[in-house]
Amino acid sequence: MIMKRFIALFVVLGAALMAAPGIIGFQVEKYYQGLMQQFAKGGVELVSQDYQRAWFGAESRTGFLVRIPGGADRSKTETLNFSLVSHIVHGPLTTEGVRLADIQSDIRVEGESLLPADYEAVIRTLIEIDGQGSTRIDLPASEIPASGQRPSIRFSGVEGEMRFDAAFEQVDARFTLPTLRLAQQSGQLLEIDGMQFDSHSRRDISGLMLGGGRFEIGRIGLRDEESGSRFEIRQLGIDAQSNASETAVSASVRYRLEELAVNETAYGPADIQLGVGNLSPKALLQVQQSIDEINAQQLSDEKKGMALLSVLMGNAPALLKGDPVVTIDKLSIQTPDGLITGKLSVQSVGLELKEIGNAPAVLNKLVADASLQMPKRLFMLLVQQKVEADLLRQFEQRRLIEPESEMPDTEQLKEMAATLADRQLSLLLGQEILLAQGDMIATQATLSGGLLSVNGKTIPLPQPPQ
Repeated sequence: MIMKRFIALFVVLGAALMAAPGIIGFQVEKYYQGLMQQFAKGGVELVSQDYQRAWFGAESRTGFLVRIPGGADRSKTETLNFSLVSHIVHGPLTTEGVRLADIQSDIRVEGESLLPADYEAVIRTLIEIDGQGSTRIDLPASEIPASGQRPSIRFSGVEGEMRFDAAFEQVDARFTLPTLRLAQQSGQLLEIDGMQFDSHSRRDISGLMLGGGRFEIGRIGLRDEESGSRFEIRQLGIDAQSNASETAVSASVRYRLEELAVNETAYGPADIQLGVGNLSPKALLQVQQSIDEINAQQLSDEKKGMALLSVLMGNAPALLKGDPVVTIDKLSIQTPDGLITGKLSVQSVGLELKEIGNAPAVLNKLVADASLQMPKRLFMLLVQQKVEADLLRQFEQRRLIEPESEMPDTEQLKEMAATLADRQLSLLLGQEILLAQGDMIATQATLSGGLLSVNGKTIPLPQPPQ
C-alpha cells in the first residue's frame, strides 16, 4: 500500500512537471510582450511580432524600425529595419535552475545576423518565478571581418545588464564598451573608447517613471583616409536626473565635453546645464501615456508630429497652471576665438493658454533673466552667415519674379553680407543692446511685469489693447 502511494505521488509530480511548462508558457508570453513594449518605448517603432508558443518553449521574431534624419537639412528620413529573434525555454526547470523562463536572443539587421554564427555572443534574459528578471549582454573581445554590408569590427568586448521587476516599475541598467573599431573598404574608420552607461528609474506615486542616469564616452574618432578629414570628441558626458514632489516635477541634464576637434580646429572644454521645473505630475503622466500610444501606432512622421502637438495643446492648461520654469543654469564653451558664457531663466506666472496668441499679454506674464558673453569675431561670423542666407533667399525669390535679374556670385554675396553685418553690429552697440568689452561682446537682460531692461536700459514693449 505504501509503495502504491509513493508511485502515485511520483506520477502526480511527474504530471505536474510535464504540465507546468505549458501553463507557464502563457505567463512567459505576457512578460516577453511586455519586454518588447518597453524596448519600443526607447525610440524605435515596433512593426511586427510573431510569437510561436509550444509546450516546452517558444520562438519569437519581433521587427523594429528606426527612423534616421538624413540629407543636408535633415528634412529627409532614412529607415533601418532590424529584428530580435528569441529562443525561449519555459520553466520551472531551466539550465540556470528554477526560473519562469530562459530567453536567448539574436539581433538581425535587414535580415542578416549582426554577428557571425560562430561568435559566442550572449544576449540572455532570465525571468524569475515572481516575474522579476534580468537581461545580460556579454560579447567577448573579438575581431570580425567585413561581410556584405557589415564593416570589419574589432573590439575589446561588451558587457551589460538590465534588471527589472515584474511590473516594469523599477528598471536599472548598465552597459560598458571599452574599445570599438569599425572600418570600411572606403577608408572610413570609426573608433570609440571608454563607453559607459548607467541608469535607474522607478515609477513614482504619481505614476511617472522618474530617475536618472549617466552616459560617458572617453573618445570618439572618425577618420577618412581618402580625404584626410578627421573628427574627434574627447571626454563626452551626459548626466540626467528627474524627481517629483506632491505637486511638481523637475528635471535637469548636464552636457560636458573636454574637446571637439574638426581637422586642426579644436573646441572645448564645454559645460552646459539645463533644467525645467514646476511641471504638473498629472499632466505629464497624461502626456507620457499619450506618447506611448502614439509610438505604438505605425504613423508617418507628419501624422506623428500632428498627434504630439495635439497632446501638448490638450495638456497645456494644466502644465501652465503650475507656472513652469526653464533654465540654462550654465553655458560655458571654449572656442578658438575665446570663451562663450551665459545663463537663462524663463518662467511663466499666471499665463493661460488663451493668451498665447497675444504677445503683449504673454510678455506681461513672463519673468526672465538672461546674460551672454562671447567673442566679437565669432558673433560677427554667426551674424554674417545668417545675413548671407537671407540675402541668397531674397535674390532667389526675386529671380522667380524677374527671371532676367542678375544673381551675385559667391564673393559678392559674402561682401554684401559682411557690410550688412557690420552695420547691424554698429546699430546694436549704438543702442547699447550689446556692450563691447575688448575682443568680447556682452549683454544682460531682465523681463518682469511687462518691463524689459537690457544692460540697465528700459526697452519699450508692445502694450496690450485697452
